[in-house]
Amino acid sequence: MEAKGCAKPAVWKNARRSFYWAVRARIAQSSALAKLAEAKPGASLESRLKLLHSAAPIASMTDHRVIAETLEQLDITKIVAKLKADTLARRLLDVVNEDRQAAMDGLASLVECLTKEEKARLQATIQNSTRSTGRLQILDFTFSAHNHQCAESTPSVTSPI
Repeated sequence: MEAKGCAKPAVWKNARRSFYWAVRARIAQSSALAKLAEAKPGASLESRLKLLHSAAPIASMTDHRVIAETLEQLDITKIVAKLKADTLARRLLDVVNEDRQAAMDGLASLVECLTKEEKARLQATIQNSTRSTGRLQILDFTFSAHNHQCAESTPSVTSPI
């Protein structure tokens, strides 16, 4: 297989160790790519790989152990959160473009569920926003749903989201 270029030359003494790290590196990469795919479902494999390689420069690495350890220590929670926020904002923009009144009613119901601090933050974001026409800007606003019971306190609103 080495002659065909399918395998790297290996010392049989280290074959198991080499295989172990190669598998571990592949699993770490697959796990990171799966998290990115969950955050942005429509993203292609190429775009997810590009994003992963920008977060951890592993493309030029050849040592599987270094790749595995780098990917296992990589914290992509901020990237995943940003992708989720972007995806949600695009979905909301689609709803607004589809039915503006329903989107406003849904937003009003959501605002009722926010704490005073979250409302103040949202109000400050709205007042400070500088929207250019036709361009989507993501608000730096996080709604912590686990702290609130909004579903029970708001009227039921049917939404395509």
